[in-house]
Amino acid sequence: MTDFSPQLVMFDLDGTLIDSMGGIAHAVNTVRSRYGGMPLSTGQIRGFVGNGGRRLMERALADLIPPPAIEPALAGMIEAYAAEPLHDTRLYPGVAEGLAQLARRGCLLAVVSNKPDPVGRLILEGLGVAAFFCEIIGAGRFPLKPAPDALLYLLEKYAVPRERAWFVGDHCTDLGAAAAAGVRGVFCRYGFGRRGDCPAPFAIDHFAELPPLLAQG
Repeated sequence: MTDFSPQLVMFDLDGTLIDSMGGIAHAVNTVRSRYGGMPLSTGQIRGFVGNGGRRLMERALADLIPPPAIEPALAGMIEAYAAEPLHDTRLYPGVAEGLAQLARRGCLLAVVSNKPDPVGRLILEGLGVAAFFCEIIGAGRFPLKPAPDALLYLLEKYAVPRERAWFVGDHCTDLGAAAAAGVRGVFCRYGFGRRGDCPAPFAIDHFAELPPLLAQG
C-alpha cells in the first residue's frame, strides 16, 4: 500500500542552513572581552562548536585565569548574540530555494538546534525563511543532540512514520540523533561540523542536492 503521509525533514541550523561562524565568534569574543580575555580566531571557536552553548563557553573560556563561572558567561553570550543575531551570518547557497521547493512538495520542515533560544528563531526570521518551518526548536525544550528527544517529539506530534523522516546536519551530534531516533541522516559536507565516526547513510556537498535526494523516497 502506498504511504501518503508527508515527509518530515528536520534540520540542524548552524553549519547546515546558515553559515554563522562569524556571528558565533563575535558573541563569544564579546564575553571574553568582559573578562579581560583576548579575542580568539574564528577557526579556534569553530573547533569548540557542536555540543551546545554551555560546552562552547566552557571551551572558549578555559584559558582564562581564573575561569569565569559558566552560567553568567553563557547568559552573556546569549544576550550578545540576541542583540546582533545576523552579525556576519547568512544562508548557505541554495537554502532558500531548496526550502521553498520542499515546502511546495508538501514536506513538513522543522529545525532542531543546540543553539540557545531565542537566537535561532531571530536569525531565521531575519533571513526570511522562518515561515517555512512548522517548528523551530532550540536548546532548553529537550535534551541536546545527540539525544533524540526533539526528533521523537516531532515524529509523534505530526504522526509521521520513521521511514518518512529525515534529519539533515553537519555534525556527529546530528547523525547520532538521527540514528537514535531511527530516521535517515544526511551529512552536510559543506558545513563546519565534524562527522567523526558516526554513520551517515547519505551526504551532500551543496544544499541544492537535498531536494532530489529526498524525492527518491
